[in-house]
Amino acid sequence: MDNLYKKMNDALKHLQAFHDVFKVEKNFTETEINDYKIYKYNLDKITKIIEDLDFDSQLYSQKGRQMILADLFEYILLGRGYYSIQTKDDKENFVRLILHFVNLLMSYETLTVSDNLREKVLEKLKKEIPEITLEEKFPELKGFKGKIGLKEGESEAPKELNKYFDSLLPKTAGGLWHELLVYVFLLRSNVGYIIPLLLSQRLLGFKRNIIPPDFLIITYDKNLYGVEVGTKKEIQSGAFSLQTTIPTATIDTINSRTSDRCPICERWIPFCEFVIDNYSNFSNEIKKTEIRCLEDCNIHEKDDIAAGKCPYTKYSRKKVQTLLHTHHGYANGLHYHYRCVLENVDQKVKKEEIVAAKDKIALKTHYPYYSGLEELMKKME
Repeated sequence: MDNLYKKMNDALKHLQAFHDVFKVEKNFTETEINDYKIYKYNLDKITKIIEDLDFDSQLYSQKGRQMILADLFEYILLGRGYYSIQTKDDKENFVRLILHFVNLLMSYETLTVSDNLREKVLEKLKKEIPEITLEEKFPELKGFKGKIGLKEGESEAPKELNKYFDSLLPKTAGGLWHELLVYVFLLRSNVGYIIPLLLSQRLLGFKRNIIPPDFLIITYDKNLYGVEVGTKKEIQSGAFSLQTTIPTATIDTINSRTSDRCPICERWIPFCEFVIDNYSNFSNEIKKTEIRCLEDCNIHEKDDIAAGKCPYTKYSRKKVQTLLHTHHGYANGLHYHYRCVLENVDQKVKKEEIVAAKDKIALKTHYPYYSGLEELMKKME
C-alpha cells in the first residue's frame, strides 16, 4: 500500500512540475513570452471556471469527503489497476487483492470503538492537512471519547458528530467494500463482461443526464443488464430502466453474510486466509456460502480452532435445551467473533464446555455472496 500511495503522489507531483514551471513568467525567455501569455490566459480562465463550478471541492472537501476518498480507491483498483490484469492468474490475484483490501477497510472502521487509534489518526490528519483543524466539528471530535459512527442507539456521540466522523472515512460501514466485493462476485460468477460505473455516477447527454447503476453486465449472449449495489435505490434503478430499456437488478447488502460486525467488540469480522485462498482460486466451485471451520478449514488444527486461536472464526448458535454448551447469552443466532464469546461468557466452566464441545455448527465463516442475481446466474448455467 505504501508503494501505491507513493505512485499516486508521484503522478500528482509530475503534473505539478509542469504547472510550477509554466505559471512563472521568469522561466520563459524573451522569445518565449507568448508561450507564457497563452498559458497564463488559459490558466486564468480555468481558475475562474473552477471557482464558478466549485470544481475543486469535488476533489477534496468536508462535504462529500467520504465519497471522494472511496472514489480514489476505486480509481486505483478499478480505474487503473485492471490494466495489470491480463491472464487467469492475474484475475485470481486481483480477487485476492480485493479481499485483503476489504480487510484493511474493516480495520479502519476500528476507529468507531478505539479512542486510541482515532486519536492517532486525527493527530496524523492534523499534521498532514492543517486546514482540517478549521472544520467546525474537528475540535469536538478530537476531544470525544467513546463509541462513534455506529447505528442509532449504539453510538455514544451526538448525531452531527457521528456524521462528521463518517466524513473522515471512505464510505463507512461497508459502502466501499460492498461495491468492490460485488465487482469480484460478478467476475467470479461468470455472468459476462463487467463494466464498473462507480466513477461515472452521472452519464451526460446534450440535453439530459441520467443516473446509471453501479455496474453494467454484457452477457455472453449479448444482453445488457444493470446492477445496483444496495437496496433503497429502486426508484433510481427504475428510472434508469425506463429511460434505457436496460433491466436493472438490485444487490442486497443488508442481509449479506459478507460483513458481520461482532455485537460484543463491535468490530467487523474480516475474511480469513481459507476464504481468500479458495475464493480467489477460480478452479474451486463455491457451492455454498457457509464454511464450517472445524470441517472445512485446512489451515488451522481443529483443536486450535476450538480453542479460539483463529481470530477470524465466527460464532453463531441458537440455544438448544439438550446441549449444555449452548446455555449462555451469546447463543442467540447473531454472528460474533468466536474469541469474543470465549472471553466474555460468564463462567470459566462454560468456556471450557464450549471449547470441549467442538461445535461444528456454531464455528463458521462465509464466502462473499450477494442475493439479487439468481435468475441471471441461472441463465448463464
